[in-house]
Amino acid sequence: MTAPLVLSRPRVASTPLRSGLQNHVASTSGARQSTTAEDGDDSRIAATATSLAVACLEIFAGIRRSDSISRWVDRALLEKIDQRAQLRAEVAPSKPVGELGTPRTLQAGNARVCRVTGAIAEVTVVVRTQNRFRAVAVRLELLTTRWTMTALQTM
Repeated sequence: MTAPLVLSRPRVASTPLRSGLQNHVASTSGARQSTTAEDGDDSRIAATATSLAVACLEIFAGIRRSDSISRWVDRALLEKIDQRAQLRAEVAPSKPVGELGTPRTLQAGNARVCRVTGAIAEVTVVVRTQNRFRAVAVRLELLTTRWTMTALQTM
C-alpha cells in the first residue's frame, strides 16, 4: 500500500527582502484572479454578442422577427434594425419558403472582445452565410445586470 500524497507549501523565512517579495507575489496572484474573472465575463460577452450578431443577420434575411431580440437591444437601434429589414424586404424578391431550397444556415466564428471600460465592450464576429462570410461589429453596454446591444455594424 502507498500513503496518500500530501502537498504542503514550503515555509519561507521572514526576512525583509522575502516579505517584500511575498507581497509582490500576493498582489500579482490577486491580479491573476481578477483577470480570470474578466475572462469569464468576456466569454459571456462573446456569447451574447455572437447570438445577437447571428440573430440580426437572420432578421435582415427575413428569417426572424426583430421583436425576438428586443429585450437585448437598445430601442433606437432596434428601430434602425427594423428599417433596414423592411428596406431589404422591399428590395429582395420574396419567394415562398418551399422555393428557397436548402434552409439558410448561419454559422458564427470566433468572437473577439475588446473592453472599452468595465461597462462597455466591443465585439467582432465573423458569420458564415450560405454564400459568403460577413463581419459583424457589436457594441455592448452593461445596463443594470444585463449586457445590451447599443450599436451594430455589418459588412
